[in-house]
Amino acid sequence: MKRMKLEQWMDICKLMNDNLGLPMHYCNPHRRIEYSLMPAGISSQGQKELQERMIQLISSSHRGEVQGPYMLGTSLLENFIETRIEENGVYMGSLIAGPSIYSRIRKDMLVGLARDHRITDRDALERYYDRLVIMDKKKLLHAAAMLHYLVYHTRIDITDVMQHNHGGSRYQGLGENIDIQVSEQRINVSFHHDPIYEKELMQLVTDGRPEELVNKLELIQTTEGIGTLSRTSHVRHQKNLSIVGIALMTRAAVEGGLHPEIAYTMSDLYIQQMEEMTDANEVNTALQQATYDFANRVKECKEGDFSKAVVKCKQYIFNHLYEDVSLQQLSRSVHMNSSYLSRRFKQETGVSISEYIQGQRIEEAKKLLVLTDLPISVIYARLNYHDQSYFTKVFRKLTGVTPKQYREGRRLKSTHSGEDDPI
Repeated sequence: MKRMKLEQWMDICKLMNDNLGLPMHYCNPHRRIEYSLMPAGISSQGQKELQERMIQLISSSHRGEVQGPYMLGTSLLENFIETRIEENGVYMGSLIAGPSIYSRIRKDMLVGLARDHRITDRDALERYYDRLVIMDKKKLLHAAAMLHYLVYHTRIDITDVMQHNHGGSRYQGLGENIDIQVSEQRINVSFHHDPIYEKELMQLVTDGRPEELVNKLELIQTTEGIGTLSRTSHVRHQKNLSIVGIALMTRAAVEGGLHPEIAYTMSDLYIQQMEEMTDANEVNTALQQATYDFANRVKECKEGDFSKAVVKCKQYIFNHLYEDVSLQQLSRSVHMNSSYLSRRFKQETGVSISEYIQGQRIEEAKKLLVLTDLPISVIYARLNYHDQSYFTKVFRKLTGVTPKQYREGRRLKSTHSGEDDPI
């Protein structure tokens, strides 16, 4: 490589290091680290081992049609960003940012990590983590977008980074095995997570909204805010956590309309695959893939019995629920005569378009009543009800209780059940 080019990559490394505090490295096309800005205080042996982990990581990571940035992680909870340098389709090396960690490593996690990796000197491992920069998932995504811009001078949104990293996952899910195998065991365990966050996440599964789920999952930080489910192994902790999550997703998917046999089969197969894994990051990736698959299955189930016009109508109503939605707007969106669309919609769904919109608004109101502290007056106004008494009348007709009774009843149920209902 020309010296001028190497100096260019070195300048980018220095810029990222100076502004974000991230260790930076340039790896040449022959998989050798040619330039490094290492974390302060790392011994020569530690630097050598770190370089070996980086080389192994980028050598085994997924390669797609994009140059990156790729979000990579190790079983030691280290996070890296890789942007491949390509000129006229020729690979010229990689710029690597990291390692960083999402949050400070707790003592109990340190014990599990040391055991998993057969590290006898826990104090040295703790000192290593203390020297790493802490950067949460969202900031790391922004750092990845920044690195891409510095190399290619083109902007990339963090949602694009999330999407192509999700799509390029080495974990491919269960595929058609779900439709072949039938489960015999059922799992029913509780989940130790933020109840509101849990409800939002499970609601996306129940609603069959996989695209939104991907963005939400990518911002999860797996080392913070989670109870310890194994004191002896971090891998075991991640497996236990994933089993709990899959149990909740199974229930949410069934509530969303997925056939119970399919949902339980997915649950069993994912858990069986996770049990065979030996890397905590791989288990976490499998959990994210499972969450996406459950939501996608629910989506397919909801759309499967309806024509494209009716599905498109439902999508339009979903996207514009907080606006005035008219039959004329819907007919224009699907390029269909309004009278014919109205008949077709009722024939396929069993309810008129206006009744469907009404029902969707009440479903949205139910979520807002449980998941937020918004005043009822604000909720009905946002959903285009201009009269509280009419909103209450419709709400009572569809639910059997008033909005206030519904909010109080659901919260009372969560308080006394010992387990938050993920709806």
